[in-house]
Amino acid sequence: MKTLVSAIILIFGIQSLPAKADTILVRSDAWCPYVCDSSSAPGYMVEVATKIFEKAGHKVKFSMVNWARAVNETRKNKATAVVGANYNDCPDFVFPTKTLGLGQDFFFVKKDSNWTYKDYSSLTGKKIGVINGYAYGGDVDRIINENREIFVSISGEHPLEQILKMMESKRLDAFIENQLVLRTVLAEMKINPDEYKAVSSTVANDAKLFMAFSPANKKSEEYAKVFSKGLIEMRQNGELARILMKYGVPDWDPHSTTPDPTK
Repeated sequence: MKTLVSAIILIFGIQSLPAKADTILVRSDAWCPYVCDSSSAPGYMVEVATKIFEKAGHKVKFSMVNWARAVNETRKNKATAVVGANYNDCPDFVFPTKTLGLGQDFFFVKKDSNWTYKDYSSLTGKKIGVINGYAYGGDVDRIINENREIFVSISGEHPLEQILKMMESKRLDAFIENQLVLRTVLAEMKINPDEYKAVSSTVANDAKLFMAFSPANKKSEEYAKVFSKGLIEMRQNGELARILMKYGVPDWDPHSTTPDPTK
């Protein structure tokens, strides 16, 4: 009888275990509040991705590198996924059905500047800061690629900080950035947010952001499904709202009803 009971326990125990645990290697650069250089507050995208895959029985390891390297390593299957990508960043990647945020980029200038961005003709004689490897969407990506004498490409793990220093020293006339990220970095650098103003409409034709998976990983389709299912559950049980509240970010999906995180 003891042998039978032990066998039953063993069978049910095995069935209750998750599928073989994988190590999900995630890459991105500093883009707070999406991705932050802090162990206690690593950014809402990192926290959401970690929660989803750990709940599914996997281990998540996040590394912060410059964006071009993050995409390149993931494309070569040296990493599992990047967070904060749009379709234009890596169109060959595997994208989930559920997004991980929205990113609205604008041209920004110092508050005392009279310049505004209207179209290509307004760029004459200007130096515009952009981040190496970023895809901003719309016609802007084409304009950047065709006018390297105008657009100054900045690399590194904290490229926006470098761009802001170049703006302060007047080596740049303007730059393109996400408004949430700019607000966060200005606060970290103790710069008054009123020092900069947006002088364009949103440059992207598609603002959706994702956790995008390596096209060279045979499990990427499976991971994408795990992510989408996990995000739906987090939105329903209030976990997503609690994480977003920590970073002061609203839920990006206007068609979703997120439970009150205080309840």
